[in-house]
Amino acid sequence: MTEPGAALAADNPVTDIAVADDPADMPAGRHATAGQSAERVGFFTDAVFAIAMTLLAIDIPRPEGRAFGVSRDVSEATAAARLWHFLAAQHDAYYAYVLAFSTLWIVWRHHHALFDQVRRASPTMIGLHFPLLLLAAFVPYATIGVGHYPGNPLAALLFGLVVGALLVCRSALQSRADRDLVLAPTVDIRRYRAEVRVSWLVTGYWMATLLLVPWTPWVEVLWFLAPAVGAVARSARRQP
Repeated sequence: MTEPGAALAADNPVTDIAVADDPADMPAGRHATAGQSAERVGFFTDAVFAIAMTLLAIDIPRPEGRAFGVSRDVSEATAAARLWHFLAAQHDAYYAYVLAFSTLWIVWRHHHALFDQVRRASPTMIGLHFPLLLLAAFVPYATIGVGHYPGNPLAALLFGLVVGALLVCRSALQSRADRDLVLAPTVDIRRYRAEVRVSWLVTGYWMATLLLVPWTPWVEVLWFLAPAVGAVARSARRQP
């Protein structure tokens, strides 16, 4: 005769999993605590970043109108010259596009590397994803001002603040992974912590450049140098 408890467990797959699986024996990707799967968080983050990076190209001015086409009144040479002048005039928009795209790419790559080194996402890490993704999705909007009005300090400040806050969330996630003890046993802790220090250094560099926005119209050049600052810091760390 079947015990009532056994019959209930057989009919309820959730109960069966909870009883049968020991968190210590769970394979990678399965966790006893619901909502802390690193895979699901990683997939959703990938999607948000991919959409944000794609939207960056939408606001680049497009050549429209008959002036750029070849017709009875417009020769091929004239149409080509007009198109060339139009495309060349959008250099500020291209610059803003490359700057924003590279920034999102770097933050996404760091997030990807982080989630390849964790067993799960802690509740604090899950919470940090709200501002991280909120800011990542807002980057295309902030990029419009820099691309269309490059001489406006408020446009540069808005972009700088959004990206700076995004970098803070990135670095905070990396720090919390260590503090919340969710890193995989195979991770080199000393090397990981050194990388986190570099991450915070680059974040601090970016935030410091915001002080120059009202007086330095070429502050975007300093932002492009942020990856170089990180590379120099890593190189210095490796030297004996």
